[in-house]
Amino acid sequence: MGYNGSRGATLPELMVTLVIASIVAIGFSSVLMYSRNMYNDTQVRSQLSRDAFIVDRYVRQKLTLQIADSMRIYANAADESSGTTSSSGSILRAVRPDSTVDHLSVESAQLVWQIDTTTHQPIDSDISQLQFSQQPGFSKKQLTISMQLSEAGDTVELDWLVSIRN
Repeated sequence: MGYNGSRGATLPELMVTLVIASIVAIGFSSVLMYSRNMYNDTQVRSQLSRDAFIVDRYVRQKLTLQIADSMRIYANAADESSGTTSSSGSILRAVRPDSTVDHLSVESAQLVWQIDTTTHQPIDSDISQLQFSQQPGFSKKQLTISMQLSEAGDTVELDWLVSIRN
């Protein structure tokens, strides 16, 4: 066995290797950070979609069963306590044919759906706006509902037009 005089890597070789390894590490970490951000964004959008589906189901199942004369819209909590109704507002109270009372409002940016004395908070997303508007339709009253769901800086606007039986 002969000795060829090699004593390891030279300083320039180590520097080049270090620079190449740094570039690869920075590129890899950028890909990981981008993937994590996309995953978080997808989770937020998934949460908003799930909450939108739940609210849509509530609106379609509960409010379409209402009788128009049983519905009361209040502009705010003060109007509700004084019994002052309006054609649009942020609080809806309705009595179903079986005498069940539905009360829908927002408290501390959370949707609150009260059925008789049981309170439900069906979704986790924040509600930044909730508006009910009632107008006469061709053969039925029309209830327009709009709200904005917010989650981690992302928002979804929802609007419904519900026909209420006379």
